[in-house]
Amino acid sequence: MTRSDKLPVVLGIIPAAGMSRRMGIAKQTLPLAGYTMTACVARTMLDADLDGVVVITRSELLERLALPADDRLFTAINDDSNTQMLDSIQIGIRHLQEHMPSSIDTASVGVLVIPGDMPTVPVAACKSCVEAFGRDRTRIVIATCDDKRGHPILFPLTLCESFGELKGGLNALPARFSDRVVEVACSDPAILRDVDTRADYEDLCE
Repeated sequence: MTRSDKLPVVLGIIPAAGMSRRMGIAKQTLPLAGYTMTACVARTMLDADLDGVVVITRSELLERLALPADDRLFTAINDDSNTQMLDSIQIGIRHLQEHMPSSIDTASVGVLVIPGDMPTVPVAACKSCVEAFGRDRTRIVIATCDDKRGHPILFPLTLCESFGELKGGLNALPARFSDRVVEVACSDPAILRDVDTRADYEDLCE
């Protein structure tokens, strides 16, 4: 986890522990463009030059994700089917904090989140959000397309202290700290596209 002094340290979180109830099968492991869906997200974050990336998934899915080999990529386990995405994000943050060099000032670290079922979010969107965060590291940065908010969302690591008070998942974070939100306009509607159903997946593969 090293980065130029001019750029912020940004850690990537990929929550991929969901039960895929609407899909009926583990969508995280479905093939796409020669990889799995979640591996696509991991590659996007690595190609965006994030300092560290963690995939939070279930034990039974870990090997099937076929994640890329990279020293910056970590995995963490969430086998509790009663938890929500925000719980997985917290697990991932704790895991990355354990591997973070003590020399890094955590007050200026950012956390960038893309769910494991959004495999087509472009690298450019991640980089644009990192650049915006670098200009003011107290901000919550959210990618938008046609005035609709999508992913990535990037927020200061220090805000994870407020997670226990949030109701409504990660979307409640920018709602609570609305005065800190910066939107980054992206032309690619892929930032809005997740894969919840078989129809979604079939459309993606066409």
